Amino acid sequence: MNEFQMVKAMLLHVSRGLSDDAPLAQALKDWTLDNLGWLDLGIRERDAKDWGRLQQALRSWRTPEVQTPYVMEISDKLAELLDLDIANSTFLALLIGCDRLAKLQSLSAVASAKGVDLPVLLSELCGVSAHDAQRFVRRSPVFRLGLIGFHAYRSGTVSVDIQWTLEKLLDRAPNPGEDFVDLLIGPRHETGLSLQDFAEIRDAPFIARLIAGAARERAQGINILVHGPPGTGKTELARVLCREAGLHLHAVGEVDEDGEEPTRHDRVSALLLAQKVMKDRKEAVILFDEMEDFIGNAQRSSGDWMMRRDGSKVFVNRMLESNPVPVIWTTNALGNVDDAILRRMSYVLELDYPSRKARQRIAETICGDEKVAFSNKVAALVAGAAESTTILRNAARASKLAGGDSAVETAAVSLIKTLRGGELPVQKSQEIDMGLYNTEPCLHGMLERIADCGHSDVSLLLSGPPGTGKTAFAEHFATRLDKPLLTKRASDLLSKWVGGTERNIAEAFAAARQEQGVLFFDEADSLMFDRATANANWEAGQVNELLSWLDRHDQPVLAATNFASKLDAATLRRFDFKLELKPLDQAGLRHAFRTFFGQDAPAEVTHLRNLTPGDFSVVRKQMRFNKDPSVEEITSALLKEARLKPEASTPIGFI
Repeated sequence: MNEFQMVKAMLLHVSRGLSDDAPLAQALKDWTLDNLGWLDLGIRERDAKDWGRLQQALRSWRTPEVQTPYVMEISDKLAELLDLDIANSTFLALLIGCDRLAKLQSLSAVASAKGVDLPVLLSELCGVSAHDAQRFVRRSPVFRLGLIGFHAYRSGTVSVDIQWTLEKLLDRAPNPGEDFVDLLIGPRHETGLSLQDFAEIRDAPFIARLIAGAARERAQGINILVHGPPGTGKTELARVLCREAGLHLHAVGEVDEDGEEPTRHDRVSALLLAQKVMKDRKEAVILFDEMEDFIGNAQRSSGDWMMRRDGSKVFVNRMLESNPVPVIWTTNALGNVDDAILRRMSYVLELDYPSRKARQRIAETICGDEKVAFSNKVAALVAGAAESTTILRNAARASKLAGGDSAVETAAVSLIKTLRGGELPVQKSQEIDMGLYNTEPCLHGMLERIADCGHSDVSLLLSGPPGTGKTAFAEHFATRLDKPLLTKRASDLLSKWVGGTERNIAEAFAAARQEQGVLFFDEADSLMFDRATANANWEAGQVNELLSWLDRHDQPVLAATNFASKLDAATLRRFDFKLELKPLDQAGLRHAFRTFFGQDAPAEVTHLRNLTPGDFSVVRKQMRFNKDPSVEEITSALLKEARLKPEASTPIGFI
């Protein structure tokens, strides 16, 4: 259908039954006179002013055969792609014509200005009765897919409003060889990575086979949900999965018509359109980032519950059951997704920050790609901060612009501090002096046997007074086993919400398994206390949760406490080795004095009890403020530390 044919159809329809003195008739005569040369009706100007002769000329007008405008070719291709019937195909052509063809646009504006209901008019031109016109418009795929709408002005006139999805296609006609669907939906997502870069995700090959099979068999309702913290590579993994499956990934609804943030309506319309136009493509997969936009915006209350959610749950559920094209969904928070939605997923994958070894590999790749140095300081930052790889590429790019040897570290530190609320991972020296430990059996020998045996499911309970080096040993233990240390204190795990502590404990063990790391519970007496002293069921529940995980965890676990007597007896049985770190004996005191102060220990010090390496460390810090402190001053400070103990130190024997 060309513009002449559409103009003729509209003129004949709106002029039907009009009297010569009707305002619309006068407006149509004026429009015809203005466009008489273009119309080429074969009548003179004075005849065009005569309403009867004008109508007769319109009825007998043979519209010229002209080349179809490219926007009408796009309309025809889109109608075929959407599998539209004749009425909706004509409707789409008329709507596009009213927006993009100058004569049809001006004629529809004249009719609307004189009170003609434009949506009804266009529906009737498609063969729909006036009675069914409104329903036809509402149910038309053209509107339901968000391609075209109507805009009503305060004056009462109505115009066609082409939405951004279609507008970008009409603004630039496809070149030969260009994929029409790619231009309509958006470009395909490519990646330079492979499954090897996600080797720690054991089920990744299964997911790739799943979406490949779904696309091949055209299975309906195939949905993959990937959830995890921001920056863990969810989108990149989706690209890799599709590459592995030999499929094309299209992301939908990421910007609106102005390149701005899209609304939920924009994104849902884009998803429905993509499903419609790609339903017959065996190689297509859709990516919907931030699933919250589809399932509706949730307002959360205390305890992670959702107070209210916009959008229809029925619509969401039916969509997930019947989508013809596989969809990979992502979300940062699984708590935002209803159980009813989760049950409709084909697979749910939790994606956490990569392990230390994986981070090291990714960081080296990023620095190589960006042609910046992977320094020891950057390596230490990557080892200590799980989120480091998510910001390293930006840091590397910033460093190239700023220049300087430490530019990568400077930029990375600023970003990690921001993500961590102003804190950085503490990089401590993990070399310790085993001669400062007083315990049976010898810690050094035990550690070497554990490291050499190759069994990772080992557990140690470290007890003893403060300052005996429990935390330092845990760090050394992890270093010797070449594993990351995951330290959890009571403040990290205890929650005021029912079930919150148990969930935090489970997540701690899961993280240690994911990282293949050493899980270290500091202040263990706050978590593993005697259940007989519990004041509430939930307190006993957290101990039960710990016991359950200790029974089945396959990675090293260490726990430290200053109060071993407060621990639950069942908890004690879960540890393979229970080591009491005692205050220094006489040999240890002499060794500590020599190590910290470089001199021989006086008798006053070697006869003290309950001094720990931590006391020596405190005194050494104090001596920094004394110029050349004497042995007597050091001894006096150590004696003072001894007297401050809960059980005051007394000399052994006679001094």
